[in-house]
Amino acid sequence: MGLVGVLMVPAERPLATQRIVDFERPPVAETALGVVFAPISKWTAVHFGLFWESVRSLYPVTEIKIATGQVELKLPSEIVDFPIRTLFVDESGNQLLQVQRNAFIRNWRQTEQTTQYEHYENVRPLFERDWAIFSKFLSDEHLGAPEVVQCEVTYINHLVRGREWANFEDVSRVFRVWSGGNVGSLRASQMVSFTTAYDLPNNAGRLQVVVQPGIRKTDSKEIIQFAITATIKPRGSSSAEILRSLDTGHSAVVTSFRDFTTPEMHSFWGIR
Repeated sequence: MGLVGVLMVPAERPLATQRIVDFERPPVAETALGVVFAPISKWTAVHFGLFWESVRSLYPVTEIKIATGQVELKLPSEIVDFPIRTLFVDESGNQLLQVQRNAFIRNWRQTEQTTQYEHYENVRPLFERDWAIFSKFLSDEHLGAPEVVQCEVTYINHLVRGREWANFEDVSRVFRVWSGGNVGSLRASQMVSFTTAYDLPNNAGRLQVVVQPGIRKTDSKEIIQFAITATIKPRGSSSAEILRSLDTGHSAVVTSFRDFTTPEMHSFWGIR
């Protein structure tokens, strides 16, 4: 099911250190702060290795992936010309960078060893540091300053069967937008999945919510994955404008998380 509307969220960004919504036990499994830019024409496979030398002390582990048109971010079709995406991962496995020729993404992710959620005010300065390193690398290698197309903030939440819900008919207890109930002679939903999208105020961008069932790779638990992505079109390519856009996106995402979920869940997650 797809829905489109206008989402009313604060138009002005809050202070980066101000928590709009705060929970003791949020179900966040992964966050991503990303920048999409025009493809760097001179970028080659060699540059991934050269860039690693700039961040190796922070991210000693690397992984090579195939870049696709929709990973954490919706990327322009030009990436098919150079389909490599490299992950740079820290020793804990919680913090990582993803770089491809037209995208820079900074993730926090939950692992079996470290489950404590890393708040935005902690991750934001790490993004700022890493983006500065990346920008300097591009300058030093004479690759040109990135022409930023969009910024994105994504929060992926795992709602675990036996924790937030027992059966799919419980989804109405989790999400305000899902009424549940019987449909004619049909009883007890066996699966629930929906996507909804909204325009943000002042033409700032767009917000998408995707809810779908799945199996978590780390422990094979059955989950409902609740992903929220805010896509912001910045007014320029400066670091200050990128951070402002990420702050706007973060505000939209966390506000929407609260507004999409029920007071019952807020109490379960320990709203402050």
